[in-house]
Amino acid sequence: MGNGTGIRQKELCNLLGLDYKAVAVSAKQLGLSTHAYLQQETGWILRDELYYPPNTEVID
Repeated sequence: MGNGTGIRQKELCNLLGLDYKAVAVSAKQLGLSTHAYLQQETGWILRDELYYPPNTEVID
């Protein structure tokens, strides 16, 4: 991640110790996609199907 590459959704869950299935259930209960839920709960930024840590500049 230090080289500016993002990580996939399941990798983010594993990194943060989140159960992916529980994330999906929680997102559904709130009417959110898993992507939106993870961004809201973790602050990680989704860009082109990859997540980047908060306060990271993502260059187009």
